[in-house]
Amino acid sequence: MENQKENQIFNRNQKGQTFLEFIFVILTMISLSMIFIRGINGLVAKRWEVMVKIIAQPNSSEVEIR
Repeated sequence: MENQKENQIFNRNQKGQTFLEFIFVILTMISLSMIFIRGINGLVAKRWEVMVKIIAQPNSSEVEIR
């Protein structure tokens, strides 16, 4: 009888642990995605800026990117 109670408590604890692990995995994936997006976005912006300056180079006016 006591063994069944211990098993029930253990099963409840396992379900809670699984839920917390799921939350931590989701948060890790979201964090890594945001870091990746910010890094790629910065590289793309720099590349576009270089291309626009190369295209506008024959022009005498200065190119200003905001």
